[in-house]
Amino acid sequence: MRAARTTGTSRTALKASLKKGALVTASTVLALAGVVAGTGAAQAATGPGGATNIRGVDPGNTDSMIERLCGQKGSLTGVYGALNVRTGAFKTKAEYHRDVFGLWKPLGDWELFRGYCGNAQASTWSTKGASIRTSPWIGNRGSKDDKETFVSSYSTKTFAKKSVGAQLSFSAAKSIFSGSAGGSFTYEWGWEKTSSFERRSEKTIPPCTQIAVTWTPYQRVVRVNPIFYVLDYSWNKGNGDKTVHTWRNRSYRTIYSHGYYIDGTSDKLLPNGQPDGREDKWEQKLDPKTCA
Repeated sequence: MRAARTTGTSRTALKASLKKGALVTASTVLALAGVVAGTGAAQAATGPGGATNIRGVDPGNTDSMIERLCGQKGSLTGVYGALNVRTGAFKTKAEYHRDVFGLWKPLGDWELFRGYCGNAQASTWSTKGASIRTSPWIGNRGSKDDKETFVSSYSTKTFAKKSVGAQLSFSAAKSIFSGSAGGSFTYEWGWEKTSSFERRSEKTIPPCTQIAVTWTPYQRVVRVNPIFYVLDYSWNKGNGDKTVHTWRNRSYRTIYSHGYYIDGTSDKLLPNGQPDGREDKWEQKLDPKTCA
């Protein structure tokens, strides 16, 4: 099979597309020379990373299809998938050999494709995390105000969640969202490192009341859509195998399914490296029968 020809103009288009948010996995890097070709006017009005949304256009559950397709272990030749264009069923290469045909050839309603997966930034926003207690409770069961020293501690939190499919491992999430592992984010957030603090503060506790210190972290959420770049796409309607280098012989080569996304959430950091957030105190009245 002849490799796609790469031009200087298409290289520029690819760089502009990826700079705005494509997070390229290790396997995708191997395909960059091929990814360049076909990026241009045909994909100008599309989604993250220049990909075209196939959700609601192609048959079957395309969210699940992209999740399963890109969830496979990559290789130098890419990842492989098979789509039944009548029923919408999807199979990996191993499943196709087991259930449909022993050779990697299209058959009837089954059409075959090969390519590379990556992750393109779709959107990002700031939010407040859930408030958590960061100190022990200290109570005052007397009849007058009391003053106590509170020791509170906190460490930044990071996590990622997929919209469909199995839970994402931390190592897989870090490969997407950590700049040191190939991500393109410049936010001051905890994917790059863990930050913590321990603080002491004196607070007044009213009579028959207990107090604890709480922390509300300020967080950054980044949403990415996994995308698939087509190297070849084949079908056979009884007149021999036909192979093209676009998705289902359409004008685009990069696809995604809008409903399949991964959200990476991490506590934001201040310029000094400390967690960004708000400290408050939490008061609870005690049972008067237990107070003086």
